[in-house]
Amino acid sequence: MLTVSLAIGIVVSVLLTELIGISPGGVVVPGYVALLLDRPAALAGFFVISAATYGILRLLSKVLMLYGARRFGVAVLVGLGLSVGAQLVWSQLESPYIEWAGLGYIVPGLLAHQLDRQGVLPTLLMLAIAAPLVRVSAMVLLR
Repeated sequence: MLTVSLAIGIVVSVLLTELIGISPGGVVVPGYVALLLDRPAALAGFFVISAATYGILRLLSKVLMLYGARRFGVAVLVGLGLSVGAQLVWSQLESPYIEWAGLGYIVPGLLAHQLDRQGVLPTLLMLAIAAPLVRVSAMVLLR
């Protein structure tokens, strides 16, 4: 399901970005979020980490010169750090999903980067369209 969701997510993300002009958080974010749609606590945690990453990125950009690749790198690193911290806390409460752990460390930073570039509302609205579309497509394809 992971590989299929990511592949479909990339196709959906590229198509929506080309048709509408707004990215649903990056090319792998819709596929990853589609995998979390049946686990509300994990989905909420993902959005909390992404929002915290976005907030920290905005604060850092007031004191540091963050543009282009540097800004992207900082977003991914902050998201990675917050994800590792959340994983440590979460693993004390519940067993982690090992197969998604690597990707899950990077994706909050990718979403935060797009939230910063495009704005929060447009990005989240596109993600709200893309992720269920990916989930349904993957379910139909894997049936």
